[in-house]
Amino acid sequence: MCTVTALPRAALAEPAWSSDPLLLRLVCSRDEQIARPAALAPVLHAVDGRRVMMPTDPESGGSWIAVNDCGLTFALLNTNAGEPPASDGLSRGGLIPRVAGAGSLSEALARVLDAGAERYRPFRLLMLDAAQLVECWVENGRLRYRRAYLHGAMIRTSSSLGDAVLEGPRRTLFRRFFRNPSRPAAAQDAFHDHQWPGREHVSVRMRRAGARTVSRTIVEVSPGFATMIYNADAPRVYGRVVLPLAGAAALTRARCS
Repeated sequence: MCTVTALPRAALAEPAWSSDPLLLRLVCSRDEQIARPAALAPVLHAVDGRRVMMPTDPESGGSWIAVNDCGLTFALLNTNAGEPPASDGLSRGGLIPRVAGAGSLSEALARVLDAGAERYRPFRLLMLDAAQLVECWVENGRLRYRRAYLHGAMIRTSSSLGDAVLEGPRRTLFRRFFRNPSRPAAAQDAFHDHQWPGREHVSVRMRRAGARTVSRTIVEVSPGFATMIYNADAPRVYGRVVLPLAGAAALTRARCS
């Protein structure tokens, strides 16, 4: 379904004198069935009193990525252990609108815990601020989560072919791209554009019969603004939305309200 990478401030290697340094840069490549209707480009939404940027899936009304005016960023992947995809359960895309109005990671986690997450199709939900990651998934019918500080470049990936099929190749490639890169953001973009000749089905820019990488979304969070850049093919869409952040000084304290 997706490959998500994130670079925290420590991994971005920007000049110390930069007037508007990035605190977080997240990129999400979305892999989907070609027959699925094209997503709606990102726009600003009002969610529980917060301003939220996100694209929308027209089938579910949900989303797979969002950033709000507290600088909290959300990304959603499916999980697949190799069995046929489950057809029952709630659409996992509905989780993003449920959590995107949160003012802190703790509040976002509380919303997931209150959402009855085991009712959704298998998912991995990533929730990030400038300093931390909260990762949620369902295992054996129960919601699991872990919280960790962001120290370096991060990758999460999934596929309907089975996550184990491509986890190794993509992680190995990721480590190669981030072995002391001189321009980390450029390395991140190049990684998401990578395609192995003859192995397109396991590539980051994936293509196989009936499915392919349909879009790439970049979220950049700085002390005063969050920017979402959206690129999609068939039909070709480019969008760039800038969102001023509320309580920007609080970003370094990993909370907004």
